[in-house]
Amino acid sequence: MTTRDLPISPGVSEDRTEPDDRPPNSKAYECTIGIVVVAVGVAVYFASASIDIAREGQQFGPRWWPTALAVSMVAIGLVLITSALLTRISSDEPSITKSGTVALAATLAAIVVYGFAWQYFDFRVVTVLLLAAITAVSGGRGIKALVLFPIVTTLILWAIFGLLLRVPL
Repeated sequence: MTTRDLPISPGVSEDRTEPDDRPPNSKAYECTIGIVVVAVGVAVYFASASIDIAREGQQFGPRWWPTALAVSMVAIGLVLITSALLTRISSDEPSITKSGTVALAATLAAIVVYGFAWQYFDFRVVTVLLLAAITAVSGGRGIKALVLFPIVTTLILWAIFGLLLRVPL
């Protein structure tokens, strides 16, 4: 017995080559996403080149990780642009809603405020506040989500980077 001999479920065509009835995403939209990813990758690359290092010749110095991320972003952006131009991209995801746009904007604003606040206040304080804000924006409610999760996560990050790796936070 082969798969050809199995009965076909009702509503499924026998040749199983049904055309995709979802409308494709706009090529301009998909290309724009790829271009933005490439642009951010290039910006990160040039920003990482300006990182001061104590000694020259380090194989894995402070520039390595941001440079690797930047090169990866450029490569992924180019793949996105290529696939947008050469293939039909359709998504099962629902379209963007107003509440989703507001949540994204609030999350990005919280991250920007966190970046500025970290320069003036202690890492542990601003990180707890950032995690609580992002959790609240994402729908988290209650003591566990808004208090315990940010505090425990911040303590773990502080222990790893501040105590074990001795990164100045």
